[in-house]
This record gives sequence, C-alpha cells and structure tokens, in this order.
Amino acid sequence: MKTDSLLYGLVSKAILVRLCVLLFVIVGLIAPGTGCRKPATASDPSSSAQPAVDNTAPTAEPQQATPQPPPAAATDEAQIAAVLNELTQAVRKFGVEQRRVPKSLEEVAARGYLSSVPSAPAGKKFVIDKNLQVRLTP
Repeated sequence: MKTDSLLYGLVSKAILVRLCVLLFVIVGLIAPGTGCRKPATASDPSSSAQPAVDNTAPTAEPQQATPQPPPAAATDEAQIAAVLNELTQAVRKFGVEQRRVPKSLEEVAARGYLSSVPSAPAGKKFVIDKNLQVRLTP
C-alpha cells in the first residue's frame, strides 16, 4: 500500500512539473506579441495607417502660418541654461573620474573634459558650487 501512494505522489509531481513547463512555454510564446509598443505615427514608414481624408469639404488654399521668433530674452536664457548644463556635466564627470572638485573651469578644459571655456555673459562669471554645479554669479 505504501509503495502505491509513493508511486502516485511521484507521478502526480511529474505531471505537475510538465504542466508548469508547458504553461511557461505558452506564456513565452504569447508574451512577446503583446505588451507596450510604440504607437505608429504618420512619419513612421512602417505604419500602414493612412490619415482619413474628408472629400466632402470644399478645397481652399491652406493658410501659411508664419512662425513667430521667440523673444530675445527667452532665447538668451535658453542658451545660457544649455551652456550651464554642459559645463555642469563636464565638471561632474571630472569630479567622478578625478575624485576631487576642480579648481576652475580652465582645469576642466585642460584635462579634456571641455573643448574650451565659454565666456560668461557681461558682468557675470562662472563658479562651481559644492554640489559640482556651475552657476552664474555677478
């Protein structure tokens, strides 16, 4: 009797293992076909979606929108922010690789982390703070 229950237990475990393996195989085959995919865009050549065209509306000359240039102050602020970001990234890379804070931006450029040190806006200078961030000060 004891051998029968032992044999039954081994057979049921073997069946259970095979069912689990089969389940993983099935999920493995189905899962790659589902999930998050990048939505197709109009500029995507692999996209087969065509934009809907309304042929019932009368055709008129499309109006050309003239792009308005951004205000000079906003452009300057964006350029300054981009320069500060680039300088900060170079200083932080220097800090990580050299394991110390650079003494100046000239040192960062001399070590090859910057191609050159840009000039600061009139009346201001670049400084490196304790967080290895480059800021403008008067």
